[in-house]
Amino acid sequence: MFSRIHKELNLDQHSNGDIDPRQLPSGGIGWWGGNIGSGKEDHLTFPTGYIVTDTSQMPTKDRDPYYFKFHYNPSTVTVTHSLDMANMMPAEWQRSESDTGTAVLPIASSCSFTLFLDRTYDIIGGRKSNQAKYGVMFDHNALYNVVGINSRSRTSSAVGQSSDPEGTPSSDASALPETVTGPMQMRPVYAYFGGGDSLFYYGFISNITFDYPHYTQSMIPQRSSVNLTITGLPQPN
Repeated sequence: MFSRIHKELNLDQHSNGDIDPRQLPSGGIGWWGGNIGSGKEDHLTFPTGYIVTDTSQMPTKDRDPYYFKFHYNPSTVTVTHSLDMANMMPAEWQRSESDTGTAVLPIASSCSFTLFLDRTYDIIGGRKSNQAKYGVMFDHNALYNVVGINSRSRTSSAVGQSSDPEGTPSSDASALPETVTGPMQMRPVYAYFGGGDSLFYYGFISNITFDYPHYTQSMIPQRSSVNLTITGLPQPN
């Protein structure tokens, strides 16, 4: 388990923020916007998608969802359905009417796609923002919060204390972070492509792979690609 070394990259980050409108999605320009040359709003872009945690079954105090916004919608979305002999699930019409429980086993379907993240304009624009300071690491941290890799440190309540009653508090106690990185968790999410009224999937993210193809001279990761696999779950009512 690795402690988080950047104080801004923690569990308090509930989104990776807005995307610079000058970054157009692959595949061409979109179909709305202002007149070209009229100012900031003249950039024609496609609506981009996002992944958001499903907090409907969470306690009220934990219902603030985490968002991971796409920079570009994926060019290809691969959907797979298969029979999982180890986790068989009867069809809805085969279930007994007396069985009022909800099936929570993962179904044998998955959705995989690759996303491209680019913080070029944030970095070269000289903005005083975390996107400019950390590049795509800011986006990756938002995804870490979605899948539960980031979590609260259980030792935060004992910071500065010593197991020796005659001892003194640690000199570096104030530097200990509350957010630490750990194993990925099975958290239900919705993945929306192009907005909430278009293609979407429900399940948990079961695999993440990062590639860093480009850095700045200061070794800030400027661009990255993210390979994601979402394992399907029965959508809650």
